[in-house]
Amino acid sequence: MSSCPHSVRPLRRIDAWMTRHHPDRLPLFRPAADPASLARIETLFGKAMPCEIRTLYAAYDGQSVGAPSLYLNQRWLPLDLVRVAWEDLCQRYGPCGADAGGNWLVWSSEWLPLFGNPRGDHYCVDLGTTPAGRCGRILWFLYDEPRRAVIAASLRRWLQRIADGVEDGTWRLDDGY
Repeated sequence: MSSCPHSVRPLRRIDAWMTRHHPDRLPLFRPAADPASLARIETLFGKAMPCEIRTLYAAYDGQSVGAPSLYLNQRWLPLDLVRVAWEDLCQRYGPCGADAGGNWLVWSSEWLPLFGNPRGDHYCVDLGTTPAGRCGRILWFLYDEPRRAVIAASLRRWLQRIADGVEDGTWRLDDGY
């Protein structure tokens, strides 16, 4: 798999924080994803995943079952659940695009749900508005809200913000759903 070490650093910071403060709650993350699992996602999605996503899943395959929510009641999804969530959202909403003003409608098949909860809410990385091979903005997909808030300009910035928040006490890991 490709290597973008900066993308894994925030997760390693969070893991180190958990080891110091909540060793009884480990493991927070699952072991590395099987490269074949990522290849299946890329085939399904129709394009190679950006280096950041490949590197994240080469280090960890999402969060462990029963692990505390990593970000606002949502867990980082293992690749098998990324596939299930993406297929479900595509089937439910179809491959919508942008309106005349460039604003996204309800759903786009260019969004990859990386975080989620059982209710159907997701944090998605937008792979349709960036040059090939780069991660785009992070969108908050709420199943019952048609507007999609941009919560971070990039996956790297978002993960850094989560790690900063965990370390300084702004964010708390919770059991969520």
